[in-house]
Amino acid sequence: MAQSKYKRRKEMSIPQRFVPRFWDEADGRSTIVRVIRERFDRLMQDTGADSYQKELLVQEAIFVAIQLETLRVKAAESGELDAGSYTQLVNCLQGLLNKLGLDRRMHEVVTLQDVLNGSKR
Repeated sequence: MAQSKYKRRKEMSIPQRFVPRFWDEADGRSTIVRVIRERFDRLMQDTGADSYQKELLVQEAIFVAIQLETLRVKAAESGELDAGSYTQLVNCLQGLLNKLGLDRRMHEVVTLQDVLNGSKR
């Protein structure tokens, strides 16, 4: 019996029990996990994300941005790019960033004089 040059796809099934995985549980010693966390923190600060909903959008924006970066690296190395997938991801990222606000938001600064005067701005 001749062996096929194509491997059989592993059968996929719905697991009996859902076990969630969270970024807080990811191994922080991994370079990619550290980079993702740094980018997440930076975008949270830049957008002034102050709600759980915005935090979710930041998470998705970072995930999409990393996918785009990966596609660009692969394109540079191989000369091949799936323009349709790339365009969809760019549009997705643009939509997420629009929802978050593309402008960097400055946090209100409280001076020592404000504190001494009891001002709560």
